[in-house]
Amino acid sequence: RTNRRVYFIYSYHFGSVLNYIGMWQVVMLAVVTFVNGCCSSAPCYDHQNVTYKATFEPAICETPCTVIPFFSPDTSVSTYVNLIESATEAIDIFTPDFNSWGSCTKHDGTCGGDCIGCTLKDQRNESFPIFSALLNAIHLHNVTVRLLTNDFYVPTCSGLIAPLDWLSLNGIQVRLYRTTTFLHSKFVLIDHGRRTSVSSINFSHTSFLKNREAGMVLDQCSCSAIAMYQAVFENDWDLGYDYVVNNTYTSSELEYITDPSMIPYAIYPHPENPGVYVAPLIPYKNVTVKMAYTGPDYAYDTVMAGLAQTNSSLQVMIYQITDNALCNEMLNLSMRGVNVTLLVSYHIVSPADYLLAKKCYDMLYKSGLNGHIRKTSHVFTFSHQKFWIIDDSIVHLSTGNWSPDDVPNASVFPPYSQSGSAVFRDMLVAVEDPGVVRAFQDVFNSDWAIGTDWKLAE
Repeated sequence: RTNRRVYFIYSYHFGSVLNYIGMWQVVMLAVVTFVNGCCSSAPCYDHQNVTYKATFEPAICETPCTVIPFFSPDTSVSTYVNLIESATEAIDIFTPDFNSWGSCTKHDGTCGGDCIGCTLKDQRNESFPIFSALLNAIHLHNVTVRLLTNDFYVPTCSGLIAPLDWLSLNGIQVRLYRTTTFLHSKFVLIDHGRRTSVSSINFSHTSFLKNREAGMVLDQCSCSAIAMYQAVFENDWDLGYDYVVNNTYTSSELEYITDPSMIPYAIYPHPENPGVYVAPLIPYKNVTVKMAYTGPDYAYDTVMAGLAQTNSSLQVMIYQITDNALCNEMLNLSMRGVNVTLLVSYHIVSPADYLLAKKCYDMLYKSGLNGHIRKTSHVFTFSHQKFWIIDDSIVHLSTGNWSPDDVPNASVFPPYSQSGSAVFRDMLVAVEDPGVVRAFQDVFNSDWAIGTDWKLAE
């Protein structure tokens, strides 16, 4: 019989910070499992049990679409609520986590070693508008809702309830991800792709109202690209496993939890930050969605191919770059005369990621890109967006960073316990349209103007 013991080891940031940033529930947290004297380690959110092979090739939209760029902290809350309210049949959601905007998901970050939850009254009065909008969609409009997220081994405290418990008990189907190491996508499909959202926005208060984030709604797109997105969701949904509510509730408590009455919610206005650009919410019609693609499948090849075709300019606005090949490609572009500019988050959560990113930025700086690299303003908690603009004509938007986890240079992805490498599921899209490109450039240029130059002493 397998001799298995589990230990919990170093965690970088947790407690209040965990709920504060709303990025990953776990950073630098590993479960070390000793099996018959031989050890393997994996992040506690990793439940991949079979090798995944690249399956979903990039797809195009054969017909024009309407595209709506949106940004945090400007219009992301209203955009998401509008998406959910527009559903008449189905809502499918990829999200790394589902955080309370109150106290219902606060914990110390120990994977499996702590519990979360709040009282029934507090959970029903949850201030996160998406929580209430989803419940209203289920009860008032008979919409089918499926939500796929990561499993962090954090139970609900006895006598309390957590957001996923509440959603599940109300008929929202919740499953837990295990296709690869981690579900990093922030992605919504409405009515089987009638409307689709791809963004960098986590389901947290910080991500909606304090970070700089970026997203697009693809509206009325009936094409191969949307079919590919739906196929990815179905694949990962089928490979997942059901979320289980670990507490039991009395009949009167269940009656209170499943009350189908409409739940009112507030649409929070964007914060007033003097001197900070607020992007308007504008639908652009007859837009060419050049390509939709997913990571890890063919994301690396697709990103590199796009960069290789760059002729005059590359603007990158991203949380972090930790991939050596992508960093070197930026240098190669600069050396052949492309005007490369890079705007990165002034703060990175993980110290290990910061050192990797710093290595890239310092190399670019020393190689002649000094003055072409800036950090974003401290007015944002994090600049967590991930987009790049090629030759002022095509904008690529990603749910993931330029990291080996998000865009691995491989086509076969064994479980972490076999490879020692984390692999993330991400969604990406490329759009060719002057109006959409300009919307992203306006954010880039305005945030560049209030940022600060990267220096080697950083």
